[in-house]
Amino acid sequence: MSLLFYSTMLDANACQQNLGGELDLLPPDIIETLKVVSDAFCEIQVKQSDTIYRVRVTGSVRKISEQAEYIYQCLKKDGCSIYQNQEAIQEYKTIKNISREKLEAKIQDQLKRNCYISKHLSNRAVDIGTRSMPKSLVSLLVDLLKNTEYYVEGKKYQPMVVDRSHGTGPHLHINFEPYYFNPAKCPKEYRFQTD
Repeated sequence: MSLLFYSTMLDANACQQNLGGELDLLPPDIIETLKVVSDAFCEIQVKQSDTIYRVRVTGSVRKISEQAEYIYQCLKKDGCSIYQNQEAIQEYKTIKNISREKLEAKIQDQLKRNCYISKHLSNRAVDIGTRSMPKSLVSLLVDLLKNTEYYVEGKKYQPMVVDRSHGTGPHLHINFEPYYFNPAKCPKEYRFQTD
């Protein structure tokens, strides 16, 4: 599976279509932020190299079944210490005879309580593949992401970036506030919000 596209042909259009991947379900603030970053990333490369690495989103909005699989595997591997919401993880650890199906049911229940194990479930996180990308370019991409500002409802934010080399392969995990939930908590009661 290719996580990254690159081209060795430099021309006037070298930076067109330099952002690709799973973009369809992302909100406009995230897409615009990624476009700004990918444009800058490409323009810097054009000046420094004859090989252009493109920004490719390899993970965005995650299905509950996909999240259940990730949780199932990480519980077996290391107890899911990578996740910020350890209250949610503790709920998974109490499931007797754990299975992917039971995890899916628990995740559905948690979402009803505004408990999110992953920001991917809330449409506020993306993964960018970095396989085959030189470390210097990964560092550049991280710096560009961390130093890019975006606005939601008039409030300024900056992406939070984690460089990961696990799961489906090397990638940058980027969180985009606001989350509209507490990412470290798992409420026990169901709450319904009305306008």
